[in-house]
Amino acid sequence: MNNKKALLKAAYKDLKIHYFLNVIVVFIAAVIINGGYIFATDWGTTVGERYVLNDGSKSNAEIIEEFVNGQDIVDIDLSTETAQEKYTKGYFSVFVNEITSSGSLGFGILNGINKILFKGKIAQSVTIFAMTVISAFIWIFIKNILIVGRARYFIERRTYKETKADRLLFIYRTGVTKNVAKIMLIRSVRQALWNLTIIGGFIKSYEYSMIPYILAENPYMSAKEAFGLSKQLTMNDKKDIFILDIILLPLKLLDGATFALSSLFFFNPFKECLYSEIYCELRRSKKPTLCNQSLLFDLYIEENPKGLTIYPDELCPVKLMEKRRWLNTDWDREYKGDTVVLFFFFFSFIGWAWEVFFYLVNEGAFINRGTMLGPWLPIYGVGGWIIIYGLKPLRKKPALMFLGTIIVCGGVEYFTSWLLEKLFNQKWWDYTGYFMNLNGRICLEGLLVFGLAGVAMTYFIAPLAENLLLNIDPKIRKRICILLIILFISDLGYSAINPNTGDGVTEGLI
Repeated sequence: MNNKKALLKAAYKDLKIHYFLNVIVVFIAAVIINGGYIFATDWGTTVGERYVLNDGSKSNAEIIEEFVNGQDIVDIDLSTETAQEKYTKGYFSVFVNEITSSGSLGFGILNGINKILFKGKIAQSVTIFAMTVISAFIWIFIKNILIVGRARYFIERRTYKETKADRLLFIYRTGVTKNVAKIMLIRSVRQALWNLTIIGGFIKSYEYSMIPYILAENPYMSAKEAFGLSKQLTMNDKKDIFILDIILLPLKLLDGATFALSSLFFFNPFKECLYSEIYCELRRSKKPTLCNQSLLFDLYIEENPKGLTIYPDELCPVKLMEKRRWLNTDWDREYKGDTVVLFFFFFSFIGWAWEVFFYLVNEGAFINRGTMLGPWLPIYGVGGWIIIYGLKPLRKKPALMFLGTIIVCGGVEYFTSWLLEKLFNQKWWDYTGYFMNLNGRICLEGLLVFGLAGVAMTYFIAPLAENLLLNIDPKIRKRICILLIILFISDLGYSAINPNTGDGVTEGLI
């Protein structure tokens, strides 16, 4: 693979075509795969999606010795009182403290076994194992599947310029999700084991790098066939892929100077485009010499003889299930009827859930965020309404939709902050100290997240949400709307006199 310059140029060309949709697809996938916005810019490398059991601070021998001697694999500096307090505040706090603190699913499992066998902390261990099982399920059947779906989106996008974001869900339409999940799990386990040898893990990460793309083309193959194909495709070319990573390294180093914005808006989507080009180049040049070349049977991945803008599903060699109604992402639709009411509560609940979860992850405690008692934050409902209904003329121009969302969300957030402070002499949020904040009411980082989330809501989440809502009987939907309105008005009246305040919710003004 000697045409590195050509690959870089092709990747840049791919990135520019529907640039904002490429950014959104990578952003959505990164948030889900990497576990939240904080990690969405820590892309690492497509080669990796690395699964490391040893963080490098201790030798493998030391880890095993500590495990046998009954010590925690990863030390979490918590007093007995503090730990006991945290473990009574919900499953996610346990998940964060015991699994996320180690940065490894493997360490979380080992710590759980350690507590049962050597420390007798049954209640804590059961909780840890419960969250480990849930996180493992998400990892295997959602995160790993989205990695393959992301690969499918980008290898189609390079040839079919109108490829939609719902290609992220491609594998779920094949009917062989379990097979893909199994192969990706084997890939993860093998990579983790090879990582224990350090050098071997580095080499194998490149050898396994093409597996998501291979499965994106043919999800029917066995694990043996997938690993064999990836090995053949990368044979004698792992060094070249590594060199391409090195060439891009200065772009990654810009994160520190750009507050990770360079990764969010360029590096991450560009590298996804680059690896799709690498796969197609390896496929084109080596397919004639592959031992099992018939497994790469999708003729329309690289070729577009009819000049189509959308991949022809009817000619796809992978048998796709008929797209279910709830998967329809017709984003330029009209939202009418009781959807107007339900969307307000849907956006309000999503905002509330996000803030509660964010606080839980960072502080380890469940706090009811917002001024009201119920599970809703009206500021998100109002913002969502304006984006979906007020910005409808901008839908056909994602860049303008992104900018419009930033302006709308910034205006709503600033005005709400000012109003709450005037009415109650309290702050429900404060961005003081954030880069480019305005009076602590709004900041650049938050607005960019709102902009991306608003675009994702417009083109992806809102259509899927309405599809699900329309599956509910109209009479039941009407009753739900009436009930929600009554509860909301009651809560609003009570909260106007007795707003939700306290530690983790508000702070007084000086």
